[in-house]
Amino acid sequence: MYDFTFLTPDRGAGFVKRLEAEGLAVSVARDPMAEEATTISIPDDIPDALTDRIEEWYEEETQAAEAELFRDGRAEATISAGVWVTLENGQSSFAPIAPSIMSRMLSALSPDEVGEFVDRVVRAAEHPNDTPVCARRED
Repeated sequence: MYDFTFLTPDRGAGFVKRLEAEGLAVSVARDPMAEEATTISIPDDIPDALTDRIEEWYEEETQAAEAELFRDGRAEATISAGVWVTLENGQSSFAPIAPSIMSRMLSALSPDEVGEFVDRVVRAAEHPNDTPVCARRED
């Protein structure tokens, strides 16, 4: 599944409409750990061209919603972006990331690749390894 998180008051309503117009099965859920977060999930077995368009829509939708918040004076100086991290013990935590950095990451990497990167960082933090890099094996 591809997951997209919205932290805006509209909870990604326009994004959902675009996805449904493409005939995709869309699941919308509020995050139990953060009431302001809404996760929109779609199947990951879709053509690459559609995936690229969806990622562009996601960026458009989040930027438009953030701009509206600033215009209406309902936003603080920063808009939060980030990723949910699941630790080995099952605990979840939101790792905030500056929106500009998140946007640049998602312009180069797919959401799955960002997730894999984050998972590897979490694993390395939970299981430190001082073996020299040249002596490590790829896992």
